[in-house]
Amino acid sequence: MTTRPFRHHPSLSRYTCLLHVFLALFLCFTACQSPGVRETRMPTAERAPTILDDTLIMGQMTQAASEAMDDASPTSMSQLIATLKTEPTAKVMLSKPTQSPLSEVQQSIAVVGGVYKCNRCTRWHVAPASGFLIADDLLVTNYHVVNQPSHQALAVRLFDGRLFMVEEVVAASRENDLAVLRIPSTGLKPISLGAAAPIGAQVDLISHPKQRFYTLSEGRVSRYFIRRQGDRRVPMMSITADFGRGSSGAPVLNTKGHVVGIATSTESVYYSEEDGHQKNLQMVFKHCIPVQQLRKLIGG
Repeated sequence: MTTRPFRHHPSLSRYTCLLHVFLALFLCFTACQSPGVRETRMPTAERAPTILDDTLIMGQMTQAASEAMDDASPTSMSQLIATLKTEPTAKVMLSKPTQSPLSEVQQSIAVVGGVYKCNRCTRWHVAPASGFLIADDLLVTNYHVVNQPSHQALAVRLFDGRLFMVEEVVAASRENDLAVLRIPSTGLKPISLGAAAPIGAQVDLISHPKQRFYTLSEGRVSRYFIRRQGDRRVPMMSITADFGRGSSGAPVLNTKGHVVGIATSTESVYYSEEDGHQKNLQMVFKHCIPVQQLRKLIGG
């Protein structure tokens, strides 16, 4: 029997060489590791949502406002209303628009509260509404939030818990239900004003309906329309995002976190009326002031 000598195949030589290289690298790597220590990749932690205590927020705001009323001399509501009714305008230098997530935007959304005393006790009370910063010391809300003669002053509570008293009315429009108020510098990033939102555009709203602070609702721009005030024609916007009492002055936001409107009122549609009582609620319109009206007021 003839035996053929084994011939070394060149491809096997290359594979053997590569195997030796990989083995050497592996041994080098394991030798450099600390004995008994195993590297573990930790999962990225998700940011936990902020849990709000509405009763605590209301209590803290009332206490801080009470202390301000008793220990300081805030601008009185009568002074604010006197300026409000002159309907001043102002040129406000707005910051360059930047895209912001809602978690950042809500830092510049405020609780705007009229401070008053009832006829049943001697304590101070707060009637909360909504507002938002357009500069670190300027806040937008509704005209009707300020025009409350039964209130003694106006307090502003920020998301971080700080409270400021309103110092003056910078600009106002009764027709457009807008007021721009000055407060001490907050050091916060203001909310950018956006372009007009088209019909069908997705919008969000963060407000304080019936002391449910920082409630987010979402919807779409449903239409633009004219509201007549005597001979005047006032542009308005309707949205499908829910809001209610306490939401007055809240910002309507586009998907970039820019203001496209300001919440102002609701209008309920009933099917019938019996003995002066409306029955069978069918739908509720949510009316807002288009951002263009705010821009006209502040020259922005």
